[in-house]
Amino acid sequence: MTDENRLRPFWRPVLGAIALLCVAFVVFKAARAPSSQEALLGSLKELGLPELTTAFVLHPDTCSIERSFWKWHVSCEGVPISFYQDRMLCNAGPPRTCTTVPSEERVCVSYYWDIDLNGVPSNPRGDHGRYASVGDGCNPKGSRVAEREAMAKLGITPHRVE
Repeated sequence: MTDENRLRPFWRPVLGAIALLCVAFVVFKAARAPSSQEALLGSLKELGLPELTTAFVLHPDTCSIERSFWKWHVSCEGVPISFYQDRMLCNAGPPRTCTTVPSEERVCVSYYWDIDLNGVPSNPRGDHGRYASVGDGCNPKGSRVAEREAMAKLGITPHRVE
């Protein structure tokens, strides 16, 4: 018997055990993954976008989430971030002065990101950063005044942007 023939029976169980461990790891990882809602809330926290978080708190239907086997896909279409901001225009010269930007200005952004099984967000287009965004049409759930009233009831203050 050659050395090659003696090793063949040894490698089959080893390869089978490795394959079994890989399958067990995948099943374990999928079973321990957070729910869609937990993944979305965790990723919003990690993204650090206060206007998007405020929009989601006020209107949970702002974002849609779909689960594939390995990850979730999130899209938040036409978020009127200007509703949730106090935009300021500041003059740096001494003395520093700031004035409020008129509230009629509308700034709307659509956000897209993926979430892995650990709840970590990533850009679906593979670019740098944790999300992709596009400034486009608005999809407000209420008027600016109604949104500010709802924020006040929940104790949420607008994010100041200079």
